[in-house]
Amino acid sequence: MSRKSAYKQVLSIGTAVVLGFALFTGSLDEAPKLLSPQSDEQAAALAEKQNESPSRTDDEADLVARLESGTASSSDSQNSQDSGDGSESTATNTNGNVASADSAATPIDEVENPDLNRARGVYLSSVPDYAGNPYVALRADSTHPLGTPSFTLDEYERATEEGCFKKFSKLDSLGRTRKALACVGPESLGQGERGDISRIHPAGWHQQRYDFIPGQSLYNRCHLIAWSLCGENANRKNLLTGTRYLNETGMLPFEEQILDYIRDTGNHVLYRVTPMYNEEELVCRGVRLEAQSVEDHGKTLCFHAYCYNLQPHVQIDYATGRNQASGD
Repeated sequence: MSRKSAYKQVLSIGTAVVLGFALFTGSLDEAPKLLSPQSDEQAAALAEKQNESPSRTDDEADLVARLESGTASSSDSQNSQDSGDGSESTATNTNGNVASADSAATPIDEVENPDLNRARGVYLSSVPDYAGNPYVALRADSTHPLGTPSFTLDEYERATEEGCFKKFSKLDSLGRTRKALACVGPESLGQGERGDISRIHPAGWHQQRYDFIPGQSLYNRCHLIAWSLCGENANRKNLLTGTRYLNETGMLPFEEQILDYIRDTGNHVLYRVTPMYNEEELVCRGVRLEAQSVEDHGKTLCFHAYCYNLQPHVQIDYATGRNQASGD
């Protein structure tokens, strides 16, 4: 029996046990079956958990240190360095055409599944206000200080059975980028040089330049799933309007953690990125990053973090994307 076949057999047995227990207890219903259920107390005490100092693995401690210091290197990742001064646009597709609210667009109220949000405890209102760190861990505990992801059994089984895959949601009726789910591994990593994406203007793209920002440009075309991880580049469904701070200080260290893990082990990571919008605002307030190593069920790599889409010393109108220096 091959290693993959044996692994699938073990996973199938484990799944059967979980489902059997759910049937016995009467808990098998229409709600998503989560790998790591969250208690109401965890969601309510999220801000308090940020003050805890639980024990950390070496990898987690290293990532936390880089995130909090803002010293992560950008040389190994090409998440979305393009920050050209493209013309202002509410939303355009890869051909530069304005996106319309047609049959392919998703209504605003369908952007997120309320039941799944409730189960995962990820309402935007539950995220603490920015307090100087580029990220905050969601559903953190002493075992996973960087947070616990909320993948369903179906999502996890797909990763174990299919290996690498990627799924990008349709733009909503406002032309906004929605969530992306992928299983990334050695087979999916970007190869060669990343191409030009300057023709794409995500929702809320109102570029401005400030002398106090490295590279001067406020906005980057941020990939949800980094090009370095999945090879997707000029895909409008994979790009959003994000600040330099979100891209370089918030998302990049997590992406590097995944990339380093894949290169070191040859294994796979289940990864989801979800923009979080406030009602009908065109620019997201932040993004949720969830990741879990597949072969060892998250033992080596596991995080669930919210990264803030802001820029120190810049005031952003999230409804439109327009911005100005804050003067603070």
